[in-house]
Amino acid sequence: MMNLVSSPIPGTGGSPGARVLGNRWLLVGLFGLALSGCATKGDLRSLQDEIREMGARQQEEIRELSGLNMAVQDTLGRQSDAIFESRGDINRRLQLLEQEILTIQELLRMNQQSLMTIRDLLESRRSVAGSTFQTDTEPRPGGFTPAAEVAGGPVEMYNTAATQFNNGSLNTARRAFQQFLREYPTDALADDARYYLADILVQEERLEEAIPAFLRIQEDFPTADMVPQALYRVGEIYIRLDQLEDARQYLERVVNTYPGTDAAREAQERLDEIG
Repeated sequence: MMNLVSSPIPGTGGSPGARVLGNRWLLVGLFGLALSGCATKGDLRSLQDEIREMGARQQEEIRELSGLNMAVQDTLGRQSDAIFESRGDINRRLQLLEQEILTIQELLRMNQQSLMTIRDLLESRRSVAGSTFQTDTEPRPGGFTPAAEVAGGPVEMYNTAATQFNNGSLNTARRAFQQFLREYPTDALADDARYYLADILVQEERLEEAIPAFLRIQEDFPTADMVPQALYRVGEIYIRLDQLEDARQYLERVVNTYPGTDAAREAQERLDEIG
């Protein structure tokens, strides 16, 4: 250990009093240095405590921020689900609206057709006001004539449609006969109405469509008077299509199944022609 008493302080002249005074100053300096060192350690500890407190506060803030972040994410998730559900609901409503629009358009189209049919019927009735059809009028193509006039009901509607056919207004006649069949599908004149519709297809050169239209008469009304004439017309159409085997099949059916009828006589004549 250093001997503080015996060691002279430079510049003191080496006297005992000076040495004692120098030693005291040295001790004071050392004590000051010690006090300075103690203050520094205290400051460090205080700083460390503050740092620890700051760290604790930061951890607490981080936890709070994490909680807030989770809450925000949860809110965003619920909002996203709500938006997705709203979008799905909107899409479903749009689809329903589109279907309703299509339905409305179809109803409008049907109403327009009905209005056109009613208009044509009214115009036809005005054109034949005060006149009647007679059973001895000139036969139409296919050997049939309009029915006798009866006020109101299916006969009047049928005769109105037949008038349009006789006047050459095929589209108007088609709509009128279709309307007749919708309202009176089992009436005694229903087979005649179907015959008219098939004949309209022939006049429009829609021969392939006319064949099943004529055959439907036998399917729906197997005992109707128009059946042999309808089968004869099928044979004639096949002749026009140059399908003679099919033509013979239907013409021979008329001859063999309905002998003595005008259709059978005409069918035999056509068979003789095609050989």
